[in-house]
Amino acid sequence: MNLKQVKDKLRCINGMGFVESMRNGNTGVGYTLETLLGIEENNDAAADIEGNIELKAKRKVGSSRVTSFCQSPIWHVKTRDVIKKYGLDAEERINFFPSLRCTGSNPQGLSLKIDGECLFLVGKEGETLAELPIGVLVFRFRQKYKELILVHAERVKQRGKREKFWFNEAYHCSKLSTSKVVTLLEEGKIVIEPRIWMNKETEKLRDRGMAVRLSEKWTKELFLNVEKII
Repeated sequence: MNLKQVKDKLRCINGMGFVESMRNGNTGVGYTLETLLGIEENNDAAADIEGNIELKAKRKVGSSRVTSFCQSPIWHVKTRDVIKKYGLDAEERINFFPSLRCTGSNPQGLSLKIDGECLFLVGKEGETLAELPIGVLVFRFRQKYKELILVHAERVKQRGKREKFWFNEAYHCSKLSTSKVVTLLEEGKIVIEPRIWMNKETEKLRDRGMAVRLSEKWTKELFLNVEKII
């Protein structure tokens, strides 16, 4: 299915009004839209349309962040030392799972700062703990979203029945931009969350990298070109 066909089908689906979800749970909105479009469900990393256009559907209610990807930073301070100073006790281990933004410090005094072409993780005393090159973040976003069709759905909850969706807003987004990524970081819309813990007895680390998270309602702001389809 090509882009023009998808746009035409989305306009037809919009004209259907509310349709009952074809699956229970959070994935119902995406599955229902894919089924109406005639796109076979898949769980691999391949794009849904023309090999390079990702399709995303979301409910208009709610604004929870989703993990776009995880990326290991360049540490300036030994990770164990960072965890010992800024981690939180959790019985047999120390957790280091802060939510970090460029707009201010978290309760432990940690913050993010953009300087030149890098994003820095800064401690409460102004010390640089780690860095992530902006170019790496932009590259990872481009890997995930070469192009994007983002569809929003009104929903109606039905007692004892599946919810209903009206797919009545859609955008075609292209040309993901470095400047847009920087702006979203500066505005605190992109959140960085390290995911590391350390065993207290052995000091063994479990490091899942830094999760880069963004609410889906802000996703289209990553792109220079945003065309409204419906």
